[in-house]
Amino acid sequence: MTMSRTIIIALLLTAMAGSTQAGDRVWDPEPGAKTQKQDAASIQKQLDQELRAKFDAAAKSNHLLTAQAASDAGWGFVADHFAEIDRDHDGYASLSEAQAFFDGRSPLPAARARAAAKVQVVE
Repeated sequence: MTMSRTIIIALLLTAMAGSTQAGDRVWDPEPGAKTQKQDAASIQKQLDQELRAKFDAAAKSNHLLTAQAASDAGWGFVADHFAEIDRDHDGYASLSEAQAFFDGRSPLPAARARAAAKVQVVE
């Protein structure tokens, strides 16, 4: 048992050799490196793009998502909440339904405003 631990440690140290050295900046950016400041609008735009890409990958060519397709794509959260996302309960979710679902849970003001604009009051 101790021999295998020794071999594993030796292999790990060998694999790490040359990859990092003392004094390397692992966590901090280089001094003088320009960092891009992100505001809420740019973050919302990035999140929208990521949602569209994930949705398109899961929905395939018909642009409609099923709970099974979400699960198959590894999008378990959407599969678990599919009944909430599929507002018209037709068994398929459109991108706008998914967007409304995520907007309603977003802490970003732009998404919350977009979600509030989509709310329909029926009396």
